[in-house]
Amino acid sequence: MELTQHNITQKKDGISYTTLIIVVIVTLLVAFLVFKNLWSIGDWISWSVIQQASGFEIGQSVTLSWEILQNGDYVSYTHTLTTLDHGVVGIKSRTLDLNQYTGSVLIQWVVEKLLNALYIVEVSSISGSSSVVGSWTTWAVNTMTQLGTYVSAAGIYFPYDFGSSYTLESTSNGEIAITHVATNQKIVISYFACTTSDPNKNCTQLTQNLSSSAEKSFTNSNGDKFYKLEWINSRFVTNGNFYGYFINDIPEQEVRDVANAIVILNKDYIENTLLSKVTSLCADGNTSIQSATSHTINRDLNYGLTLSLQWTIANGTAQCKIVLDPSNSAWGQKLSYVVSSTPTVTQTPTPTTSNNTPSSLDFSVKQFPFSLSKTLTYTSSRWYNIIFPSTNLSFGAVQIDEDLGIAGLHCTSQMNVIKYSDEALLNTNPTVKIFECTTKKAITLPSNAFLQTTLSDGRIFIIEIMNGAWKDFASNISIKLTASN
Repeated sequence: MELTQHNITQKKDGISYTTLIIVVIVTLLVAFLVFKNLWSIGDWISWSVIQQASGFEIGQSVTLSWEILQNGDYVSYTHTLTTLDHGVVGIKSRTLDLNQYTGSVLIQWVVEKLLNALYIVEVSSISGSSSVVGSWTTWAVNTMTQLGTYVSAAGIYFPYDFGSSYTLESTSNGEIAITHVATNQKIVISYFACTTSDPNKNCTQLTQNLSSSAEKSFTNSNGDKFYKLEWINSRFVTNGNFYGYFINDIPEQEVRDVANAIVILNKDYIENTLLSKVTSLCADGNTSIQSATSHTINRDLNYGLTLSLQWTIANGTAQCKIVLDPSNSAWGQKLSYVVSSTPTVTQTPTPTTSNNTPSSLDFSVKQFPFSLSKTLTYTSSRWYNIIFPSTNLSFGAVQIDEDLGIAGLHCTSQMNVIKYSDEALLNTNPTVKIFECTTKKAITLPSNAFLQTTLSDGRIFIIEIMNGAWKDFASNISIKLTASN
């Protein structure tokens, strides 16, 4: 009996030991699985809390009206919308130019994802206060194009076609990270604001030193000169005394390729490309720029590169400061507009005209279609509207000093008009021209290819028909004074 009792005891001990081993193994396995998925669980909990707090769901369609700001990271989102009930939301759009809007806007969007506790949404429609001043600019009707990305803190513009070869990874902490799509080469552009107080950031001195000691150099298509530092694989370039840039440890050809793919806002680019485009922003409803007598380029601590214009007006001068932004459809935003005095409007007598002389145009051809119910209105800062009897148009204006071969006539602006699909020919082969003029005596128009409208303040608008198929369209253009005059 004792032997039997002893064997039973041994068997019970064996079962207990095996069970203990199984429990330990299962415990370790569970601990491993929990630790492995700890971050996912944490993210899920965090996402659930944030989702409950914000009231948003992924894929949800939302409409809100709050303040829009152009302060995105330019990779995941371009702007933010600050809302009262939902906090800050990152917004972007693949089809709309959000840079046109400022202040309070009404937005419809679809919630796409949650990124670092910030909801990222795709904007499907937007309405509100536009930052674009419709004064003297080229308008493309019924279209919206992608205008690229501008990093104001670095003064570098990434055009729309940049994205066909490169991916813009990040733009923060003084570095812009780029990946070449074809070669998968990672490229980092380090940038800094030039200053004379720091020898390592004195762009003038650095350029002088490198111009004599550089191992070699090259100039890109934008006119920027890249210096190869002696003994090390590093390149340096500046845009004058505004910003300095280093590209380190990148093969020569990769540097050349990316140098030609980006646009560094240097003095030549600002003066030759941007200056003529941003002047349309210099208007305040009473006065607008005529011809800038001087301009200066500066770097603003808060806004980046700015352009200041000054010109003469009646009884004084006007000054306009613009924040440059090539990714904006207006090429920038007006920061300030100051006039020394308010100009007065001089009344002139209304002249009489005749235009019976036939032109060489054939007005019997099929006419360009127009509609008095579907019109397009251009509002000038000089107190008048031009109402076109069609929306299928592209038009733009330039300043001139002409008499059109008519004695006593003085014309200061010319607006070209053309069919929207022929926009590329707007400046070289317009179908209609509209001139804003003044005169102190009666005039005679050269032929029946010219039409005339005289406003009550004495200004004359001469419409010249350049294509016989546009006679009916031109005859139905309406030009009226605005109520503010």
